[in-house]
Amino acid sequence: MRMIRKVQQGTLADNAIAKKALEEIQKIEDEAKQKKFAQLESLQQVKANILDRMEELQHQLAQVDNAITMITGAGSKASASRQPKRTYRNLDEERDRVARWMVARKGERFMAGDLAKEFPELDGFKISLFLKPLMQAGTVKTDDSEGHRRMRYFVE
Repeated sequence: MRMIRKVQQGTLADNAIAKKALEEIQKIEDEAKQKKFAQLESLQQVKANILDRMEELQHQLAQVDNAITMITGAGSKASASRQPKRTYRNLDEERDRVARWMVARKGERFMAGDLAKEFPELDGFKISLFLKPLMQAGTVKTDDSEGHRRMRYFVE
């Protein structure tokens, strides 16, 4: 009987120590949560302050742009968005080559990708726009029976 009580007392003492340790761990976790929450609030306040300042600076920038526009007649936004003129290539020679090639393959139907593969110099050009003069002249015909996205070009 005495042994059972000693074991029970030892177990109770161990449970009390474990309970106290768990309470301490919980306190540490609670403190950490409070610190994280405080940091979060602080960061959110800093973010709000920065956004307010950005709005103010954007407003000032717009005022400066308006003043520049009034003085020069052209704002910095207009000059910044202006792109250099595009140089256009004369594609008549390539168009004639494509027309001769297609005439030699009379009746065959070609998709835009097929023509681009056959003529690498057309890479980057819209084939439909490239062939438009030939279609207007009646040299090249189109077949859109499979849908407008699967347009085929051919010579009769």
